[in-house]
Amino acid sequence: MASSLGFDRDSLSVTREGYASGARVQRPPLTMRDSTASSVQSNRTNGGDRHDVMVKFLYRKCTQAKWLEPAEDEFGVIDGGASNLGVMLRRSDGLYTAEPMFLNQDLVSAVEKLGVAVAFTMCSEITNALLQQITPFQTEFSLDPRGFVLPIVNSVKDIVTGKSVVTKEAYVCLCRQERFVLVWGDTVPGILAHGSDIETRLLGLVWGSHISNPGTQTPYRSSTQTNSPARGRQSLYPISAHPSTGQLPLEMSEKIEAIDRAIEVEELGDKAFDVEKEGEAPPPRPFLLTHALLVGLAMILVVVVEMACLAKLITEYRLDGKMLRFALVATIPLFASFSLVSERPIMCLFFMIVITGSLFQLFGPLSGVQGNSVYYSGKAPKPGRYPDIELPHVTIQMPVYKEGLKGVIIPTVTSLLTAVKHYEEQGGTASIYVNDDGMQLIKEDMQEARKAFYELNHIGWCSRPAQNTNKDSPDFFLRKGHFKKASNMNYCLDFSIRVEDELLRLIAETCQQRGCTQDDLSIDDEDELYEQARNTIVEKDGGKTWAAGNVRLGEVILIIDSDTRVPEDCLLYGALEMHESPEIALLQHASGILQVVNNVFENGITYFTNLIYTSIQFAVGNGDCAPFVGHNTFIRWKAIQSIAFEEDGHTKFWSEDHVSEDFDVSLRLQMAGFVVRLATYHNGGFKEGVSLTVYDELARWEKYAYGCNELVFNPLYRWPYKGPFTRLFMRFMFSNIKITSKITILAYIGTYYAIASAIPLTLANYLIVGWFSDNVDQFYITSWKIFVGMAVIFNVLSPTAYAMLRHRLGQATFFWSLVETAKWTPMFLLFFGGISYHLLKAILCHFFSIKMEWTTTAKELTESGFRVGLDRIVRDFKWMYLFILPIAGGMIYLALYAPRGWVISDFAAIVPIANQVGCHALLPFALGLF
Repeated sequence: MASSLGFDRDSLSVTREGYASGARVQRPPLTMRDSTASSVQSNRTNGGDRHDVMVKFLYRKCTQAKWLEPAEDEFGVIDGGASNLGVMLRRSDGLYTAEPMFLNQDLVSAVEKLGVAVAFTMCSEITNALLQQITPFQTEFSLDPRGFVLPIVNSVKDIVTGKSVVTKEAYVCLCRQERFVLVWGDTVPGILAHGSDIETRLLGLVWGSHISNPGTQTPYRSSTQTNSPARGRQSLYPISAHPSTGQLPLEMSEKIEAIDRAIEVEELGDKAFDVEKEGEAPPPRPFLLTHALLVGLAMILVVVVEMACLAKLITEYRLDGKMLRFALVATIPLFASFSLVSERPIMCLFFMIVITGSLFQLFGPLSGVQGNSVYYSGKAPKPGRYPDIELPHVTIQMPVYKEGLKGVIIPTVTSLLTAVKHYEEQGGTASIYVNDDGMQLIKEDMQEARKAFYELNHIGWCSRPAQNTNKDSPDFFLRKGHFKKASNMNYCLDFSIRVEDELLRLIAETCQQRGCTQDDLSIDDEDELYEQARNTIVEKDGGKTWAAGNVRLGEVILIIDSDTRVPEDCLLYGALEMHESPEIALLQHASGILQVVNNVFENGITYFTNLIYTSIQFAVGNGDCAPFVGHNTFIRWKAIQSIAFEEDGHTKFWSEDHVSEDFDVSLRLQMAGFVVRLATYHNGGFKEGVSLTVYDELARWEKYAYGCNELVFNPLYRWPYKGPFTRLFMRFMFSNIKITSKITILAYIGTYYAIASAIPLTLANYLIVGWFSDNVDQFYITSWKIFVGMAVIFNVLSPTAYAMLRHRLGQATFFWSLVETAKWTPMFLLFFGGISYHLLKAILCHFFSIKMEWTTTAKELTESGFRVGLDRIVRDFKWMYLFILPIAGGMIYLALYAPRGWVISDFAAIVPIANQVGCHALLPFALGLF
């Protein structure tokens, strides 16, 4: 353990025999008090100097308290390096006197750097036990629920060199290599009480719950103060104590305790629980109809506008008697449902929902967003309501691919381990299960590094073999799916089930042999049987499956991405909400954004993602069904098992035939009667990465468009015998999902068709208006009118409503929200004007069964620059330029050089298609070149 924690074994190399025989132990370099490099005063005054007297007194008291006990290493060898342990006291001239006389120079320099009045090292059984609990990459411990923090540094050298963010106001830190806790203070009289308080808090960490210390009134309490920029938390801060005893007067202690209780109530906020006021049962969740009203008004607008267009047809018929124009009525259902930028987008359902939604954001109620309802949780469950609950085991499922260990996986796991520890402190159990799809693809040294990291942190993992399409090869294996995440999770879940079945078989066999029940088996027996079961399944797979650690699944699964940060208390509240609401299958948490590179594109996508999540929060809070985005979601294992299916001899849960496997699972669960709920009470504590480059974001939109099309339509070759619509879509349309949610889902799906249709329909509009404007029926709405309408709604009304919503929710002031919106509007005008071709390509690829595949979104910024960007533009956008350049050339020809009668120079005809061509041409250069 010591070596794994970065312990400097060279500085403490000693054998048991050498120590027993009195051999001198090698120590770190020592510094004499009169060294010019040291601030430690060397001249003793034979006990006459008050600083010498005090430092010896403090040293004696620390020794009596057993705070200066040399630590043992992992082999039980006692560290004889007493130069690491002692007391230091600052004199009036700024130099330090110390006991013992010789102290480690790094320790001296660290105390000098902090500039504190008094400091001592604490090394005891408690600190040794604490060192066994910390993980190799942990940087702090939370000492109690009110935010007191114990910083962890690799060595006292880090304080000297500035590598550590520990400041004077922390008043304590744990030094990993030296294996002690460094304690300091501003006043000598209170330092021993401070040490006693710290010891009690450390004991609480070791024990697993807070332990009060009524016998010693510490002068170091919490206080609101300015901390280092790296830590916006409270720290231990001194309050003046009695100069002789270091204790607070009883009256002051009572006042401080009253303040502490009030602060605790304030900090708990909505999480505080009063059984007399609230009762033992959770309050009922209302079924809100605000969103239904919003959608109903949007439908009324759609009907009114479409009927107004129909009235034009009737008027024209009365004038000329031509019936053929009524064929245009056939376009109403299509364009009313699916179009946004086509000939009839002004009647688009999504367009009208944006209008009514914006009005509700400006003037509508917000009580639903701030409370709890059937599909929404704005307030967390209250742990006090369930004092005797048996918390379920939570499995954290994390699919990974070829992400970096240092930059992606380790930070995510560190965040997870903090949450696991907190959950275990509340009485629950949790484990991490990594579905490592890249383990068998990366280099051997990286494989070993991943395995070591997983083992060190007690992480279970499973990896499937690389793809081999040669059916004659013994290594033949297909990684199915256009997007491999679903098949990866299916493989690992199936492996877990097979291990569980084998374990149950072994347990039954063992109990039969011993003549006992499963309850009679010890934990060691079950662990041994589990190892045997897992190894048996690995052997049955013939070496194709690699696995280690705990791969068993709990009652609740938290699925996350590899670039995620989670709140410390998320597992507790997730388990409690699943307990409160047995009907929940998916508890989706709203996410904040984890920014990696902070470049212009990532900042813009961060703004857009926050906009989307805020809009979703508003819609679901008012009664819409919650979405499932595929990560940061608690999943009820029994619910997901209820929609499992058999394929290729394996049990599968996620559809490998759909790119949008999360959308597919959500629909199947809701059609099975389960509820999908959105939770926002962590206030962005769940953090996810966003696209770092325009290439990743385009791939994401292509994948979504492809996924929506495959959910709704069969490929064209299946239409003669299966019809145009998929079985899943027909089941969805006739399911018991509420009608307004069906409408919003259809509107959402329709946006992809709307954007994809921009290029072909604006091109058609250019030709129709340019050549046949005199013969076009009034039923037809030109792209120019549509362009103006979209500009008003999407660039004026919607941003204003979003700014007001943020203001009303307390996220930002109205003015600065408008400023932020204006800042990013040009980027998104360019982006959304330049993706029509790419979405159209994805949709047509599905219709014509052309294979498309996507890998995971990049979690770290790869090599970039002008030359790299130019190469990628040529590689990824050459076909797009081959499509739009002839259009641009044709527009120039028809405007300047075409024969009389074929010239198209009408501004209203040119602007819409010119906007599309220009945005497509500029997009990769403006957003992806650098």
